[in-house]
Amino acid sequence: MSNSGSALIRGARSLWQARARFSSTSSGSAIPPESRMSWMLLPTKKISKSNVEGEGRATGQSTTDLLTKAGYIYQSSAGIYTLMPLAQRVIQKIEQIIDEEMRRVGGQKLAMPNLLTPDNWKKTGRWQSTGDELFSFKDRKNATMLLGPTHEEEVTAIVKDMVRSYRQYPLRLYQTTRKFRDEARPRAGLLRGREFMMKDMYTFDVDKEQAIETFHAMEAAYRRCFDRIGVAYAVAEADSGNIGGSLSKEFHFANQSGEDTLLECKSCGYTANEERALSKSPARKTISAGQNKRYVARVVEGSDDKIVKQRIVEVAHGHEPSVLKIKRVWPIKSNQRLEVAEVTPDYDGSSSGEPSSVATFEQLLLDDCAAEARNSNSTGEAVRGDWHVAKAGDGCGECSGVLEARRAIEVGHIFYLGDKYSKALDLSVLYQGQREHVQMGCFGIGVSRVLQAAAECSSVEGRGLRWPLSIAPYLASIVPVAENSGTKAAEEVYRVLDSVRVHGAHIFKDNVLVDDRDYLSAGFRLNDAQLMGIPLTIVLGSGFAESGQVEVQLRVPGMQSMQSMPENASSTSDGYEHRARVRVAELSEFISQVLESHCVALGMAKVA
Repeated sequence: MSNSGSALIRGARSLWQARARFSSTSSGSAIPPESRMSWMLLPTKKISKSNVEGEGRATGQSTTDLLTKAGYIYQSSAGIYTLMPLAQRVIQKIEQIIDEEMRRVGGQKLAMPNLLTPDNWKKTGRWQSTGDELFSFKDRKNATMLLGPTHEEEVTAIVKDMVRSYRQYPLRLYQTTRKFRDEARPRAGLLRGREFMMKDMYTFDVDKEQAIETFHAMEAAYRRCFDRIGVAYAVAEADSGNIGGSLSKEFHFANQSGEDTLLECKSCGYTANEERALSKSPARKTISAGQNKRYVARVVEGSDDKIVKQRIVEVAHGHEPSVLKIKRVWPIKSNQRLEVAEVTPDYDGSSSGEPSSVATFEQLLLDDCAAEARNSNSTGEAVRGDWHVAKAGDGCGECSGVLEARRAIEVGHIFYLGDKYSKALDLSVLYQGQREHVQMGCFGIGVSRVLQAAAECSSVEGRGLRWPLSIAPYLASIVPVAENSGTKAAEEVYRVLDSVRVHGAHIFKDNVLVDDRDYLSAGFRLNDAQLMGIPLTIVLGSGFAESGQVEVQLRVPGMQSMQSMPENASSTSDGYEHRARVRVAELSEFISQVLESHCVALGMAKVA
């Protein structure tokens, strides 16, 4: 039997034993059953080599192992995971933050179907352009269906059918649901899965000016969401990709194992995804034309790769042309694609299989970092512009600073879509005497990605998980480890925690675990508290019965030290975990002061 199967059986047996004990021992207890660890399915276990996806330590892999070992996720198949009860509590807290901030900007929550027809996808062109990432199949009537990876088409059809007057705008509709993407190579656990949790909001405005205002209002709302989640993040200029639109920003958690590269300027704060970043190179007068590097950009279509049109692109040596930047000024149809290849200096545009009508180039794209153009056989003028892929060490495109690179994990993406979908699906409104297509925006947060990315950014290798206070599954755990510190002692500390206020809020209500698994050793239970990343652990040892003291263990990301220590209390710290011995009579005030000073230091109004 596999390790994961054995662990689930052990967890089920523990649950059965707990139920038997609960019926006879917990009547009238201050500790509810849902707070008792003996009552939970919590299959903590070791990871064997057979549990590891992929090869080596890919992005997020060690954290995937840790989330599995700590009982947060269970792998059903490649790229598909069950969210166990602890993970579900993290997800619920992330969703609560999102719901509160979306309501502040007028968001209305709905639930659209995951099972869709391709009709509207064909009208927008995404049925063809999305390609193999779509999960599609035939039903019993031989009709084609798909599992929704996103819902722009569906929500546009809803608004078209139900909204009649400009007085009903603006609209801000959102959902949090499962999405599906047929990843060619699922990896990194919840970061690159085939099924994932996503929050997406779709906005509708009567004109572009109001739609841009909505975009900025939503950007502010997203900043508040990530401020409250409590992981350091960056906002970067980005490309819209297959979703479309002309204004796009990404939200990232900075982490060395991330798949994205951000380029940042420390002088002015400019931040952009590597593929989108604007940069400067040395002045053109210092570069000779012989130092230019030439490429041919072709638009091709069909299975026979018919060349429709082509251009020469020249950039300076040390840079490459950016397909994304070229496509922004050279639109292509959904059944076409853009290809870029390096060419030799004497290339004249002719080769076997190419139609003679494109033997010469329609236009030369000359990068700002390149020298003046050489003879290019182009029939049009040279167009100066930013056509290269930026890189670390380039000059900032906004100031005189220098771009620096850092790795990051994308957790959110916001788009101003314009009329891409409303035009394709004929959603229009009569406003100020004219009928125009409705202006749209799309705003997404990868909820399950936030869970794993937060764990990735906040944990310390070899020391277990470490959750930010606002999304930790439980804020505190009580672990009786001495023979004489049993149920009554745990109940006393449970009542103390229930009375703690931080910024006026009873944050520990329904947020405390009691490890009453007396069939496990003290060391195993203490290790579990650290493994699961519970921020605050109260250890009831022999000192509790002798002097009324408990050991407080704090594992909170960003906490530098514990302040305002009570008289006669002692503390130690290794930078990862802070420990203090505190009398139970002073415990409430001590925890309140420590957490309030920590929240103030992070600029947070409250932690829950």
